[in-house]
Amino acid sequence: MGISEYDFLAKLAAQLFETKYSLIASFDKNGINTNASYGIPKKHTLDFVSFSSQVLGSSTEIVEIKDFSLNQDTKPFSPFILEFDLAFFIGIPFFDEEGSLKGFISVLDDKPKQSNAKQYEILHDLTNRVESLLKEKTEPELLQSNELILIGPTDFETPLSVFGTEQAINEIKKIEKALRISEDAFRENFDNAAIGMALLDEKGKWLKVNKRVCDILGYSESEFMNLTFQDITHPEDLNADLTYLEELVADKRKFYQMEKRYFRKNGNIVYAILAVSMVKNEDGKVLYFISQIIDITEQKLVERELKQALAKNQAILDASTLVSIISTDKEGIINGFNRGAEIMLGYSSEELVGKYTPIILHVNSETEEKAKILSKEHNRSFEGFELFIYNAKIEKPITLEWTYKRKDGSTFPVLLSVTVIKQNDQITGYLGIAVDISEQKKAEAEIQSLLDITNEQNHRLKNFTNIVSHNLSSHSFGISGMMEILQNSFPEYFQNEMMQLLFGATENLKRTIEDLTAVIKVNLTQENYEYVDIVKIIQKNVESLTLQILDSKLKIEIDLPNQLLVRGIPAYLDSIVLNLITNALKYKSYERNSFLRITSIVKDKMIAIRFEDNGQGIDLKKHGDKLFGMYKTFHENKEARGVGLFISKNQVETMGGKIEVESNVGVGTKFTVLLPYEQN
Repeated sequence: MGISEYDFLAKLAAQLFETKYSLIASFDKNGINTNASYGIPKKHTLDFVSFSSQVLGSSTEIVEIKDFSLNQDTKPFSPFILEFDLAFFIGIPFFDEEGSLKGFISVLDDKPKQSNAKQYEILHDLTNRVESLLKEKTEPELLQSNELILIGPTDFETPLSVFGTEQAINEIKKIEKALRISEDAFRENFDNAAIGMALLDEKGKWLKVNKRVCDILGYSESEFMNLTFQDITHPEDLNADLTYLEELVADKRKFYQMEKRYFRKNGNIVYAILAVSMVKNEDGKVLYFISQIIDITEQKLVERELKQALAKNQAILDASTLVSIISTDKEGIINGFNRGAEIMLGYSSEELVGKYTPIILHVNSETEEKAKILSKEHNRSFEGFELFIYNAKIEKPITLEWTYKRKDGSTFPVLLSVTVIKQNDQITGYLGIAVDISEQKKAEAEIQSLLDITNEQNHRLKNFTNIVSHNLSSHSFGISGMMEILQNSFPEYFQNEMMQLLFGATENLKRTIEDLTAVIKVNLTQENYEYVDIVKIIQKNVESLTLQILDSKLKIEIDLPNQLLVRGIPAYLDSIVLNLITNALKYKSYERNSFLRITSIVKDKMIAIRFEDNGQGIDLKKHGDKLFGMYKTFHENKEARGVGLFISKNQVETMGGKIEVESNVGVGTKFTVLLPYEQN
């Protein structure tokens, strides 16, 4: 191969170690010969040869210096190294049959490197090849005959003899060898190609196919030889294929490429990209067509599914006429505008897509105000499209109330939610979904108006009830006081039955007004809520009723934790507990030892306080619907007035709780008070 192979080997050595420079040098009686170099400026070639010789010295093996700056043995070469900025060196000497130094291969670079055993092995192979080339150069030509016999068959199935000069025959041998290498390379590439490759004659008959074509279409190589491409081409694609083929034969095109469908052996359709070129002889006759086939069936199926999904998504977007859905790219340019947005805002999709950002839909004064709020929150300035997408971008999407501006300039309120659109975890755009809340805002305004009217009416009612309660109480106490004075001054008058009835009616009026006043206070008093320990309230009331409890011989069992916090009004809680304990005292059974058991459980984020006794009990079937009514009593008890449970129920419900009852006549009663629970 002459000097060109030396150049190739020098380049291969540099690529093997990924270096900038390489050198092949040899020695003969005339001195040093530079057989080949790679990457070395011509004027510095002798310097590199000299340097390599110095580093190799008298070594008989590979010499490697990974980093000159770290190797103390290379200090004598420092000036040379600095001039050429070299850091890495690897060299190998080779010798003739007598053991004399014949030459060397060296590889150099300006960066430190690390070699491995495999690279060493290949370097030895390169050295052996260089030695062979040098040996061939010194040996005399061995060809003695002027006849060259080409072994390949001719049209007559006989070997072809060529006579000529020795130089001509050598050239022919070179050409033959190059042709054989080219044919081998083509065959290797053809058989092992990752894509389908085939040779077809001018009639479309398959002459040769590679393994990939067999895999794509399902036929064996022998089965292909009995087919033409027309036999397995989809009818709808055949005319286009034949037209392109005719243009190729007529030299109207050098090649053609098309997407076409084949029928696989099992009947399935195969989608493929087909590229066809042509080979002719010297007379212009078609020798064969070269077809390259790439299977894109899976890609086509994915595209079809994607199109279907996009069509469904578009249908959903278009069907969402009550919701505005607007998508943008990363810079905020609108790239999607659904039918709902068109109806809501008065723009057509074509007017905004690819031209504007959603800022066009907002009121300037509102965006400026929101920008100030966001800037204060994050201690930095915000403007433009970033104002709308910042929270979504930092993965804290929120829904905010905004004002949208229609094409005609009119405005309306919306609830807008902005989220990011991602692909492979990278933000590719943003999606804004808005709902028109005009009707809700109208409803809110109406509700607020009703609330204002109701509050005003409640205020007036409160004033009225306070006046009535105060005046009635004053008159009632006045009448009651005069009756007492009259009774003390003229006791004989009260022997009269009519006077006794009048005195009783006066007392009943006084009590009724007191009860009404208590009810009014429950319904109209607005006291502050506090976190109250219900356990302390129960203990306080039990202590205050100690004398009555001892007198009635009622055993009270308290099974409560150390603390139970409820959110309520202290005065109401005190009243409820007192009423339920005194009820147990009033309606105890005289036929057995009486008890009142107070326990608690947590139930559905509420604390349930249970007051369970074994007293007289209540017939709930008969009186259940009247149990918490005003002035409803169910036992022959002179102290019963039918107000306590009515007030307790109102107090519990005012604090956001409820009261439940279980009772059986002659067995006992269990009241359960449920109140909002604050876990300690």
